[in-house]
Amino acid sequence: MPIVVEAVSKEKYAAWVDGKKEAATAALAEASADKTWSMDELMARGEQVYNTACGACHQPTGLGLPPAFPALKGSAFTTTGEISAHLDIIINGKPGTAMAAWGAQLNDLEIAAVTTYERNAWGNDTGDMVRQGGSQQ
Repeated sequence: MPIVVEAVSKEKYAAWVDGKKEAATAALAEASADKTWSMDELMARGEQVYNTACGACHQPTGLGLPPAFPALKGSAFTTTGEISAHLDIIINGKPGTAMAAWGAQLNDLEIAAVTTYERNAWGNDTGDMVRQGGSQQ
């Protein structure tokens, strides 16, 4: 794919930089711990995170690839299991298995959203909403 370089005036470049800064500030504000996220917002964000970080192993359908990658759809872990245990595995992984730790790659919002998504997608429908920092709404 070719790289295209466009020469622009200093003013146009400054306006472009300002726009990028505003977008970054808006994204940071959206991820703020002060925001109260709705279930729909958490599910949408969680689906994005799941498809990026989890879907290759646990599959977009949540059915996994047993035995290495267990199903999340309908599993006791995601439907009746403790939220704290669910968060622990996402953050720290599971030693002796293929489950990697995601705590260093995902921020608090992404962890809360993907946990909410996994507990409510594919018919799991627990109604659980996880807030940043791991508390339940």
